[in-house]
Amino acid sequence: MSVSGLRRRLACPSLSAARLCGFAAGVVFALGIAPTDSHCETLRTGGTGAAVGMLQQLSAAFSAHDLDTKLEVIPGLGSSGAIAAVADGALDFAVAGRPLKPDEAVKSLTSVVLARTPFGLASSYPAPGNIASRDIAAFFLNPTAAWPDSTRVRIILRTRDDSDTSTLGAAFAGMLAAVEQLRQRAEIPIAVTDQDNVRIARQVEGALTAVSLTQVVTESPYLHFLAIDGVEPTLENFERGTYPYGKDLFIVFPARNKPAIERLVAFIRSPEGEKLLRETGNLAAQP
Repeated sequence: MSVSGLRRRLACPSLSAARLCGFAAGVVFALGIAPTDSHCETLRTGGTGAAVGMLQQLSAAFSAHDLDTKLEVIPGLGSSGAIAAVADGALDFAVAGRPLKPDEAVKSLTSVVLARTPFGLASSYPAPGNIASRDIAAFFLNPTAAWPDSTRVRIILRTRDDSDTSTLGAAFAGMLAAVEQLRQRAEIPIAVTDQDNVRIARQVEGALTAVSLTQVVTESPYLHFLAIDGVEPTLENFERGTYPYGKDLFIVFPARNKPAIERLVAFIRSPEGEKLLRETGNLAAQP
């Protein structure tokens, strides 16, 4: 979606947003509590598809915590689209799966790590087992690779510019070259978005793809992670450092941000916010 298209889409508040604000205001007045403002402020956000499920749960929790503020999650933007929308003023903040690029950093934007999530290999096959990290590139390239019951391994790739492609290439030796070779095979699907990735992985027998724990927890619990070097990508193993492969999620906002964003960040860093992050497969970043 273009930034101009997003601006047109957001020009008028949705009926659901208006109803939520009205309900929240009604509760406040019924309790005899004077609100700080006469209306709900809406923070609009979007970004990497991996974080959409987490953001939706954060939206509900933060709106219950701060009755004067509603968090509206716009899906389908991706990191680059959401960052561009923040720079243009169409979004209040973005959650990106990568740091700012040099041409983005000069646009008066601030980027800080919001959370970290384990990153690994997942399959629709119910018991994919273990793989040594040194063997992953060769496993991807092997056209006859199969799961223990002889089900064929079917690779799913991401686009070249997707942050998961970069994360996968940086994590395992030889993977960038392996992925480029695999792009020459016409039968291998290329998922454009994070949501496409898990949808295809669920539907394809024996699928193998790279994905973050937070997306599997919030969207696709029927995918199964491989252990790597004998260690599963659980939040506990990631926190202990025994599972080393992870992905940073960045919050991106204008240098002159709104007070409501500061309240949101404070909520995320509170015990309640950190608990929500853990429940959605993330570790809170240290301030």
